[in-house]
Amino acid sequence: MEESLRNYFLKAGYYVVRGVPFSFEGFNVTDVDLWLYGRTSSVSREITIVDVKNKKTPQAIERIFWVQGLKKAVKATGAVVATTDRREAVKKFGKDIGVMVLDGAFLAKLSKSSSETTRLTEEEFNSGIDEYSLGKLDGDWKGRIVWCKSLLTKKLSFDSCNEWLLHAKFFAEQSIAKPKQSESALRCLYIICSYIAIAIDFSLKELSFLDNTERIQLIKDGFTYGSKGSAGMKNILDVAMGLVEQYVENGDFISSKVRKSIENQLSSLNTQILGEYFAKTDVSKKLFIIAKEFEEFAMQKNFLSHVDSSVDMRGMLYCLFDYWGINRSIFTEVYERNDNSDATDNNKCKVH
Repeated sequence: MEESLRNYFLKAGYYVVRGVPFSFEGFNVTDVDLWLYGRTSSVSREITIVDVKNKKTPQAIERIFWVQGLKKAVKATGAVVATTDRREAVKKFGKDIGVMVLDGAFLAKLSKSSSETTRLTEEEFNSGIDEYSLGKLDGDWKGRIVWCKSLLTKKLSFDSCNEWLLHAKFFAEQSIAKPKQSESALRCLYIICSYIAIAIDFSLKELSFLDNTERIQLIKDGFTYGSKGSAGMKNILDVAMGLVEQYVENGDFISSKVRKSIENQLSSLNTQILGEYFAKTDVSKKLFIIAKEFEEFAMQKNFLSHVDSSVDMRGMLYCLFDYWGINRSIFTEVYERNDNSDATDNNKCKVH
């Protein structure tokens, strides 16, 4: 039912993620069955969570209470409960407290109308990662994806983007280093890139009225210093180094050395590339569409490389390659290697 509803909301124009973990203070609280993101205008975004209960005794009223609290916890703007319960009173109660209810009649129609899809289910996507038997030891592939997904339940921000960039780079490098696992690595890369595009789209809604120079600087600062910006980073550094200077022997010398080291590391980050790319009007307008395309490529049953994607999707990916210092042509070779391997396999089948 979750897959059917995901396909329904995808067709309705949303960006959709299934099974998003929500934790608090290190404790795993629950999973958000479906996490929906919609771009309604250049200055308006909506995040909706969907709770799915496809059971004979769904306890619909309790789920409405539950999802209302979860909505606040994950900072969503809307909430939906999909339940097999058909009582009109349930829908009325949900409406009264601001929760949309998709009742049993709707779910029954959805089940009947569900057809074959070209998409992987969430279970199939995860199984593809599990096929790499050393994935747990070799960087914990599945754990990285779960963690990246969980960041969606936090505030969408440059802090999350910076974490996603680290994990996306990991999978980009793995797709090159491990030819046999390149398809799975690229799928993971694409899904994380879709999260990055969504978060930047969300962040840019507040920058839409600024001129291009201001947008470039603010985006660059976001990727360099995080959500607090350069001023916030300076305040944190001042407090920390002030304590060092006050309580540590030779504190002034150590403080000066640490400051210089941090400044050198931050200045070495090639975030100007990201600022200039994402500040472009034609890019910022299409980020939502680019995010959906990345997600679609990650979840296609018949794997498609970014070589076959739109110019916009390739543009964002190549921008990230440049930021990471990865040669673009290497990825073309990875694709051609997989393509030739498939062709060889097909020829072998013909011979037999």
